[in-house]
Amino acid sequence: MKVLQISECFPTKYKPQTGEFILKHVSALSKLCEVKLIAPLRFIPPREALLAGYSGVRKWLSQINETEGMSDGQLSVEYMNYISLPRPIFEAIDEKLINTLFRKKLYDLIKAFSPDILYCHWLRPWAGIAASISKELGIPFVIDHHEDLPTMKILFPNDYSNFLNTFLLADMIILHSNENRTDLQNEIASLNNIELIYLGQSFEIFENDKEFSNDNIKLICVSHLHEPRKNIDVLLKALALLSDKLKFSMRIIGDGPLKSDYEKLCLTLNLSGVVTFEGSLPQDEIKQLLDNSDMFILPSFPEAFGIVFAEAIARGVPVVTCKGNGGGEELRLLGYPSVLADPMSADDLSEKILALANNIEAKNEMSSKGRKIAEENFTWERNALQTFDMMTELLNQFHNRGNVRN
Repeated sequence: MKVLQISECFPTKYKPQTGEFILKHVSALSKLCEVKLIAPLRFIPPREALLAGYSGVRKWLSQINETEGMSDGQLSVEYMNYISLPRPIFEAIDEKLINTLFRKKLYDLIKAFSPDILYCHWLRPWAGIAASISKELGIPFVIDHHEDLPTMKILFPNDYSNFLNTFLLADMIILHSNENRTDLQNEIASLNNIELIYLGQSFEIFENDKEFSNDNIKLICVSHLHEPRKNIDVLLKALALLSDKLKFSMRIIGDGPLKSDYEKLCLTLNLSGVVTFEGSLPQDEIKQLLDNSDMFILPSFPEAFGIVFAEAIARGVPVVTCKGNGGGEELRLLGYPSVLADPMSADDLSEKILALANNIEAKNEMSSKGRKIAEENFTWERNALQTFDMMTELLNQFHNRGNVRN
């Protein structure tokens, strides 16, 4: 079987951590079949490069130009350069521009590989274009959807119905949590071609019983700081309510345009002495920080899933999140006693953190169950095998319906 995947979210020299999980996915899948990944590389400076001025743009351009494809066994990666308009302001026009200027380039790359299945991560902006190409070539089309629909509805009110229509073009849709599946089926009740496949996580399972601190509780949060829905402001306000009730320190891993706002909020809340913003870090450093933490907290809402939850439980760190969070709710369905707070209530979140901090039995139970659940459900090998089995069945059904490859 030959599978061609498309993902704009993929590591580059400029952002080596971005899309690491897609690289893990295709690497594991390539052990079972031949995989080519096309990573569209957008030639427009990101906001952080523009804010840094000439030096920032120069660094971005240099590292983007240094980004090269790769080949490893049955896996090959090719970057496809393109230009587009600023998003999300020109979202609808942008997709039309890309379709006009770069569809043929993508079509030629796909046809040259001659895949059995075309597989696109995310809807925007490539899924609609890829769907039309799959129909021309007479091959099945898969959408692997990683975003939460409520956020898309808020960000793109004028384009949301078009995004939903794109799902109708897919022969199979992969989602990663029951929460996300419920959201999609509430929007399109007729969809019956949805497969739930868990993502993997890259950390080894923590083998020993985890020891928890009783005097200075070490808290950790791993999240990009691009969107308000991550609720970092709610987290900081909850920590401020704990300042006279609990001795703690908090490390926030991740970067983004909202970082300066959160740093200012820390000053306002007198949290600068206990909250540290570490910026983006490589995976090995994140693992070390998780191993030295007593609690992982990310009250993001809405959230499709969140691999960081699987990474935290793999290292035995108890997870605190919020109701309606795809990751926290999914872990509960698997038997993990997720601590779920009201996503909009700093008071409720602070109470949940304090209660868990003072309950060593609960922390031990969460650590033990979490490691077992991560080992059984969140590995890239399992993700690849389930994806391969799904595609094999899809290909058989596609051919049995009399579809002929062009």
